[in-house]
Amino acid sequence: MNNRKNAYTEVYTILQELNEEEYNKIPPEVIETIEANRDEDYEYELDDEVELKEQPMLPETKAILFNLFRDYLANPEQKTKIIRMQNEARQKNELKKQQMYNRDVFTNRQKEDTVQQNNETMQIVEYKENLFKRIINKIKKFFIRY
Repeated sequence: MNNRKNAYTEVYTILQELNEEEYNKIPPEVIETIEANRDEDYEYELDDEVELKEQPMLPETKAILFNLFRDYLANPEQKTKIIRMQNEARQKNELKKQQMYNRDVFTNRQKEDTVQQNNETMQIVEYKENLFKRIINKIKKFFIRY
């Protein structure tokens, strides 16, 4: 929670450095939300001699700035390119998940369940000797003892 408030502070500080034309592209509600959620005790200073991408900042700050750029500051070509890249990244991530968690496990389990159900439905037949064999076996046992 504290990182998020600090990130809003960093974003707010960076937005203050934008020129007026770019700053006005961002809706006032968004800026008000950033300002309302920032940590006023946290101080973040930008080094004018260092490029923005090399400034020390929280990962949350980078994510917020990326979304602000994509939604409000990017031109249509950049927006399309960013959205395409994000979609490709999502697809790669989904493929990784599919390979990692292997959805075939569930289909194999269904097959195993049907085999198990078939085995359970079969009745087990008990082997019983017929009467004639039982009598002969008893006679044999009697003679073997003596």
